[in-house]
Amino acid sequence: MGLPASGIIKASDINLEAARATTANAPLGVQTGTAGTGSLVKLYDNATPSPVDQNSPYAYSDFYGKSYTPPTISCDSGLSQGGGGGYFEANINFGSDTGAIIVYFWPQSVPDGVAFTYNGTTYNTLTSINNGLYTATANTLNIVGSATGSCTEAKLIAASPIDLDTSVLSSSTSPPTFQPNGGTASIVTASGNINLGGAGLNYTLVIPKTGTTPSTGVLKIVGPCSGLTPPINTAWNVKVICPASLDSFTTNSVAASSTIACCTATQNQTYYFARNTTNGSSFTPETGNTTPLVNNFVFSNSTGATALANGYYKINSTQALYVQNGVVDSIVTCPSCVTLTQFNVGNPSAFVADMCSQTAPGGNNYFHDGSTTYPVANDIVYLSNDTSSPVDGGSGIQWPYFANGATLGDSPLAYFRITGSSGTVQSVTNCP
Repeated sequence: MGLPASGIIKASDINLEAARATTANAPLGVQTGTAGTGSLVKLYDNATPSPVDQNSPYAYSDFYGKSYTPPTISCDSGLSQGGGGGYFEANINFGSDTGAIIVYFWPQSVPDGVAFTYNGTTYNTLTSINNGLYTATANTLNIVGSATGSCTEAKLIAASPIDLDTSVLSSSTSPPTFQPNGGTASIVTASGNINLGGAGLNYTLVIPKTGTTPSTGVLKIVGPCSGLTPPINTAWNVKVICPASLDSFTTNSVAASSTIACCTATQNQTYYFARNTTNGSSFTPETGNTTPLVNNFVFSNSTGATALANGYYKINSTQALYVQNGVVDSIVTCPSCVTLTQFNVGNPSAFVADMCSQTAPGGNNYFHDGSTTYPVANDIVYLSNDTSSPVDGGSGIQWPYFANGATLGDSPLAYFRITGSSGTVQSVTNCP
């Protein structure tokens, strides 16, 4: 909120800005020389836009225009709020370590919102162990939980923007807890950032920390229902995990089908995933799996900076992931793999009687599932070395093929005809 720039200023005002009770014991400086512990002056030794002068003589006017800087807490700390409402911010310290920062959030039941701002970017894309991906409009808090009583999506949207009392971490408690600081925040509640679903779900948020700096970020949580009429207070739990490399797994570069991923793609890529947690305040990560599960975030790097592209990724001899929007949408069973034979043919054409007059070479490589060099009737012809791309022959397409080593001007040995989209060879005609 910030203290007034002029006029009357009271100890109660300075207390409130520092997220303390207005009636808290508030000696100005405690001692001469440099301000002592427990004094208001010492409390504001890192205020913005500049610290309060720590040297006596002290004066209330020293606090003009100052904003209290809340304490910073270490990552791996848990925070909670029970029976309160409003808007909450906490500064989290990660040190110089790099990796993926993971935020686990439990809104319990009443709708609450979460986001995290790090290095100038606000992260608000969530996934849950139960329901998967939840996206939100850029630079908003992603509001999740379950509609309760008078707090529904329609009512939140109708009330937007909602003005809420703000709370910050207060150094008056150990460890620091959220306390009101007398300010207000205007919060957007629109369809783009409201994702209400089942009650009691846990949510996962991933923030990439790719460099040693910055060392801090800001956790943001909102209980928007406290701004409705009648108000509904909130309760939630959150844990911010220190940056570390995500768990890895071996797979292929993105494939367009499970057939390609399972049968022909090379398994030479190392990718990464973030574990979700079981529901509740204990935030127990999923265990027993060495590859991603459904609804896990998946990335191409260990910091979670780049989501995997949409498509298929083989994870073992019988299964592949289907990824959509950076989250495992499903795990599919690998199809039966067929060894295909490559062959070379001339240029295809609609049915004509003089196909045997075509000249070589064609230079068109195709594949078929038969056992002979060239396809025979009932073999299936494919565009590439997998069974996901059968040739579409439409109303009837023919391909001439030639002897090995054919040169320009040679006549074809035979030609085959495909009708329809299944790639099935309908007939083979030998040339005289």
